[in-house]
Amino acid sequence: MLNLVAAAFATGLALIVPTAWHLTSVAARKLHQAHEQAAKQRFADIFIFIEPARIARFSAAAMFAVLVVALLLGAPLLLSVVLSLLVLLIPRMAWSRMRASRQHRLTHQLPDAMLLLAGRLRSGQGLTQAIAQLAEHQPAPITQEFQLLTRKQRLGMPFDRALSELGARVPTADYALFATAIRVARELGGNLGETLERLAESMRRRLAMENKIRALTSQGLLQGWIVGLLPILLFMALLIMEPVVMREMFLRPLGWCALSVIVLLELAGFFVIRRIVRIDV
Repeated sequence: MLNLVAAAFATGLALIVPTAWHLTSVAARKLHQAHEQAAKQRFADIFIFIEPARIARFSAAAMFAVLVVALLLGAPLLLSVVLSLLVLLIPRMAWSRMRASRQHRLTHQLPDAMLLLAGRLRSGQGLTQAIAQLAEHQPAPITQEFQLLTRKQRLGMPFDRALSELGARVPTADYALFATAIRVARELGGNLGETLERLAESMRRRLAMENKIRALTSQGLLQGWIVGLLPILLFMALLIMEPVVMREMFLRPLGWCALSVIVLLELAGFFVIRRIVRIDV
C-alpha cells in the first residue's frame, strides 16, 4: 500500500513539476518582455533610443564593480551589498532627471514657439503649414515634438489625436493649454493667432515668477542638501576610521534599530525641506 502511495506521489510530482516550471518560465518571459518594452517606451518618449538590454548589462557590471571596490576598501559585507544594489536605481534616476530637464526646456521654449506660430498665422499661413515650418527652425527638444506631430499627421493620423499624444508625452499644464486652444479654435473658430499671443504672454509672466521663486528658495534647498548629507558623510568617515566599532551596528539588533531611525529621519528631513522650498505657482 505504501509503495502505491509513493508511486502515485512520484507520478504526480513528475507531472506537476514540469508543468509548473513551464508556466513559471512563460510568465517570467512575458513579464521580462513587458518590462523591457515599458523601459524602451519610456526612453523613446524623451527621444533617447537605447536598448534596455544594454542598460541591464551596464547596471550588472556597475553593481559588481561597486561590490568588489567596497569589499576591497574594508566595508562590511552587508553595506557592500546594499551599495551594490543601490546601483540598480541609477538608470531610473537618470531617466527621471533627463525627463524633468527635458520638460523644463520644453516649457520655457513653448512661449517663443507660440509667438512665432501666431505670427505665421497672422501672415496668412495655415495651421498645419505653420507648425511644419516652425518645427524646422526651432531648437531641440521642442523641434522634435513638432516634427513628430507633423510626421504623424502626414501619415494619416487626425490632427486632434496627434495633439492629444503630444500632451501625453509632455504632461504639463502649458502644453495642455496649447492643445486646448488649437482644438477649440479649430472647432468653434476665432482668432487663433491672438489667442496664442495672449497665452504666450501669460506663460512668460508665470515662468518669470517661477524663476524668481526658484532663485529665492535655492539657498534653503542647498542648506537642506548640506544638512542631509552631513550625517551620511560622518557615518562613512567613522566607518573608515573605526571599522571595528562601526561593524557592531550591522551585527546587533540595537544597531539595526539605530540605522533604521537614522534612515527614517533622513528621509523625513529631506521630504520636509523639499516641501517647504517647493512652491507651486
